[in-house]
Amino acid sequence: MQDFLSLLNGIFFGLYAMALFVVAGGILTVRTGFLQFRRFRVIMSETIGSIRERNLVRGSGQITPFQATMVALSGTVGAGNITGVATALLIGGPGAIFWMWVIALLGMATKFAEATLAVHFRQLFNDGSVSGGPMYYLSRGLKLPWMGTLWAALTLGAAFGIGNLTQISTFSETLVSAFNIPTALIGMGAALLVLVTIGGGIVRIARFSQVAFPLMLVIYAVTTLGVIIANITHLPSALASIFGGAFGLAQVGGGVAGYAIMQVLKAGLGRGIFSNEAGFGSSAVAHAQAQVDHPVRQGFWGAFEVFLDTFVINTLTALAVLSVPDILQTTGGTAAQLMVDAVTSVGGLSGVWSALLALSIALFTLTTAMTWAFYAEEACIYLFGDGSRWPFRLLWAAVIFLAPLTTLDQVVLVSDTLNGMMALPNLIGLLALAPLLARLVASFFNGDEYRPSDFDDFEPWWNRRKRGAVPAAASNATGSVPFDDLP
Repeated sequence: MQDFLSLLNGIFFGLYAMALFVVAGGILTVRTGFLQFRRFRVIMSETIGSIRERNLVRGSGQITPFQATMVALSGTVGAGNITGVATALLIGGPGAIFWMWVIALLGMATKFAEATLAVHFRQLFNDGSVSGGPMYYLSRGLKLPWMGTLWAALTLGAAFGIGNLTQISTFSETLVSAFNIPTALIGMGAALLVLVTIGGGIVRIARFSQVAFPLMLVIYAVTTLGVIIANITHLPSALASIFGGAFGLAQVGGGVAGYAIMQVLKAGLGRGIFSNEAGFGSSAVAHAQAQVDHPVRQGFWGAFEVFLDTFVINTLTALAVLSVPDILQTTGGTAAQLMVDAVTSVGGLSGVWSALLALSIALFTLTTAMTWAFYAEEACIYLFGDGSRWPFRLLWAAVIFLAPLTTLDQVVLVSDTLNGMMALPNLIGLLALAPLLARLVASFFNGDEYRPSDFDDFEPWWNRRKRGAVPAAASNATGSVPFDDLP
């Protein structure tokens, strides 16, 4: 069974899968008019530029756009942004970071599409609550309910490994190592804290995330910038090694000297995809909760999410490591050890930086477990109904309690495989819905009032062909540019 799961992992996290992420990101970039490049200033002004308006209610939804993004970032930014980047450096050398940036640029369009479509196809309930995510835009947008069910089932299965066991195990190991806290106490405390938080639904999770995520981002930025400033004279050579190693112009370190450019590509693209999660569809569940007057507004937050994840957090991690001279050659060989070596290189303050690093990792992993609890809960309710809400929450808390006390490698391996499989139906759905996405983007920049019914005429291409006719192409408000309804 382990051999079979490893085979599946090789397929869904292998070169062909990476190629699918690249192709999908490229197509969505084109269909959105190269939005992450041409409209970058708009993305910034609509997100951090309007952060003071985060309490302004605009449209349906339970939480503000800022809160929805903090929840999504809490689920996206985890241990992978620290150990994942370090792993990419060990496997592919500094050049892997360049390709991590490249896949992030494409991922901005992918996550923009996920957030926009999640808001457009979300389900509104009479009590004011909403539910959304890939399961809705796959079932309602593609008219394929089975595909929405498939994504929800894969997400529910994957969550217990990547969103619970992996995160809480790292959380426990970090606190035991740094502060010598008993393992059982960590498991009990984490289980109670997470249960109390998710027991209040998305509103309480959002309130926690809007405080916790900025706090842990500041702590981590102070930690990594402290290492970079302490080694500031080596920063130019660190940046040069990233660009040189990306194209084989410089020898890569970390025991991989002589590796082909393919190794650098695989390390950068693979870890980049796993880090920003653009294409898996998970964070779309959080973005669907946002109070916005147009789906594209939340799409901007989706693009910003990838930007912050990779170009800020991952880059800080990479530069903190690479600014330490010869660290890839002298490290103990593991990703965690690489980060510890970088932090402890800062002279007499190494103890302070080590404590800050441990606190950052602990916060990253704990908030990820909370957010993934919401993703999995939404998937569970979609599959089994509202009555499954509290049984799921209690089961989630029980697994958190057990995570530091036992090793469930087989469960984690199954979850990793299911996580990779989540991307396939989601990416297919995004590509099939790309014409509708283009219409939504055009309506926003034309200044049209958003009315969901205006887009009800959209049909997936296979439905139109079954009916033997292709409807006339829709036009934007000015009538100047026709939209192609075929993907």
